[in-house]
Amino acid sequence: MCLEWVYSLVGPVDQFHRWKSGTGLPAESYCRMLRNLCGDESRELEWELVLHELSLRRSAEPSGDTVSVDDFCRRFPGFRPHLLKYVEDAELDETRALDPTRSTDEMSRTLSAAPTQPRTGVIPELDLDATTLELSEVDDGSSATLLSDSFEHDRSSVLGRCGPFSRLPPLLLREIESQLEDLVFPPDTYLTHQGDPGDGLFIVQSGEVQVRTRSESGESRILATCGNGEILGEMALLTDEPRTADLVASNDVTAKFLPVTVFEDLASKYPVISRLLTELLADRLGQRGHDALAGKTLDQFRIVKRLGKGGMAIVYKAEHVDTALPVALKMMSHRLVYDLNALKLFQREARIIEGFNHPNIVRMIGRFKAFRSFFIVMEYCDGTPLDKVIRKDGPLDAERFCHVFRQLCEALAYAHERNVVHRDIKPSNAMLTADGTIKLMDFGLANPLDTDSDEQRGVIAGTPRYMAPEQLRGEDVDTRADLFSLGCTAWKLLTGKDLVAHRTLKDIQKCHDNWKPPTFDNLPGDVQQFLQSCLAFAPNDRRVNLREFPR
Repeated sequence: MCLEWVYSLVGPVDQFHRWKSGTGLPAESYCRMLRNLCGDESRELEWELVLHELSLRRSAEPSGDTVSVDDFCRRFPGFRPHLLKYVEDAELDETRALDPTRSTDEMSRTLSAAPTQPRTGVIPELDLDATTLELSEVDDGSSATLLSDSFEHDRSSVLGRCGPFSRLPPLLLREIESQLEDLVFPPDTYLTHQGDPGDGLFIVQSGEVQVRTRSESGESRILATCGNGEILGEMALLTDEPRTADLVASNDVTAKFLPVTVFEDLASKYPVISRLLTELLADRLGQRGHDALAGKTLDQFRIVKRLGKGGMAIVYKAEHVDTALPVALKMMSHRLVYDLNALKLFQREARIIEGFNHPNIVRMIGRFKAFRSFFIVMEYCDGTPLDKVIRKDGPLDAERFCHVFRQLCEALAYAHERNVVHRDIKPSNAMLTADGTIKLMDFGLANPLDTDSDEQRGVIAGTPRYMAPEQLRGEDVDTRADLFSLGCTAWKLLTGKDLVAHRTLKDIQKCHDNWKPPTFDNLPGDVQQFLQSCLAFAPNDRRVNLREFPR
C-alpha cells in the first residue's frame, strides 16, 4: 500500500506536468524518494520513471540531440540492459557501435552518439560497463573507483546531497569533505571574477549565486542563478584556463570550497574524481542556449555558436580573429579525456582528412589543443544535410539526384583511392551547400585499409540501416562496404524512404538473409545497373567503378 501511495504522488503524471512546464525534475529525485520510503520493492516503478523521463525529453527536443541514451545508461547503470533493450526495439536511426561478441538477448551493447551534428555520425566511445579504474583498494567493501547512482549516503553528508558528487562512494566523499573549506559571502560579494585563475571549486550550501559574463565593452549579463548543491568553477579547475564568468552572491551565501591544490592531490589518488567532473563539464559545454565557450577566443579563432553536440565531440562555428574566415571547430568531448582509444580515433580522423584535398570533402585547416581537449579546425560549410533536404523537399527527381550523386561518387572515389574506408555513408553525412556543392563529412569512423584490424576487432561501427551485410556481421570490411551504404543512400534520396526500414537488429539481419537488390525504374538503364551492383549482397558482386558514374 505504501508503494502505491508514494507512486501516486511521484508518478508519471507529476513528471509529465513538470517537464512540459519546463520545471522537470530528474528521475533520480523520484527514485530516491521511492527507495527511502519503500525500499527495494520500488525497483520496477523506478524503471518506469526513468523510461518516462527519456520519452518526455526526447519528445520535447525537435531533433533529440541533447538527449542521449548514453547519458541515461551512465546515470542509471542498474537499468542499462533495459535502456538498451528499449533502444533496440525503438527506431534504429542513430549510428551504433556494437560488440558482436556479446549476446543481443543480454542487451549488452555499447552505444555511441554523433560528433558532427545532432544524432548522427558515430564513433566508439567510453565502454559504459567500464565503471572501475585501476586504483588502490579500499577496505570497506565499496570501491573508491566506482561511479554509481545507487550509493546510500549519510544525511549529514554535504556532498552526498550534491548531484554529481553523490555518485561517489561514501568513503571517498568523507575524505573529500574533510578537506573542504567553509566560506561565507554577504550580498553583492564576488566569489570570483571573470579572468581570475581557477584556484578552486565551489559547492553552494545556502543562498543564491548569480553567474554573470562581461563583454569586451564591459556590459554584464546574467547567465544563471545557482542555489543549494550547485557546483561552480569546474571549468577553470579542469582546463587550466581563466574563469569565464563572475560569480556574485545575490544574498547571504554559504559555500564549501575545494582548493585546486587539494583537488589535484585527491585526483592523483582517485582519478574517478576528475572523471566525474569532466562528465559534468561535458554536459555543460555545447548547450543549446548559452554555451560557456561562446565568444571565447581559442588559438586565433573566436567561437560564435554551437553547431552540434554528440557523444564524441562538440562542433562550433567560429571565425578567425584577423581574417573573419568562418570555420567549424570540432572539440573532443571532455567526457573522453581519459579514454585513450577515443583519443586515438579522434586523432586518426584528423590525420585522415588532413591529407585530403577534394572539392566534395570537408577540408581540414588545422588542429590544436586547448581547454585540456583537442580541436580540429575544418572548413565551414553553410548548407543542409541531405537527410534534412529530403525531409523538407521530398525525394529528388532524376536530374537533381544525378547532380548530387555524381559528387558523392567523386568524393568517395577520392577517399578509396587513398585506401580509406568511410564506414558511415548516409544522407546525414553529406552536406548540400547553397551553391549546389556536396560536401562529404564525418570521417570519425573512417579506417585506413592498412590499419591493424586487431584494434577494431569485435566492434561494429556504423549505422545499421545503411551497413553492408558483412559490416553488420562484424567482419573486416573494405571499400566495397561503402558501396552498399552508397546504394542505400541512393534509395533514400530517390524515394524518401529507408531501403532497410526494420526497427530491430534482428529484423535487419533477417532482411539481409533474404536480400534482393531493388530496381530503380525511374532512372536510365546504366544508372540502374550501377546502383543495383552497389547493393549486391556479396562484396565480390559489387563490381562498380565510382569514377564511372560521373562519366
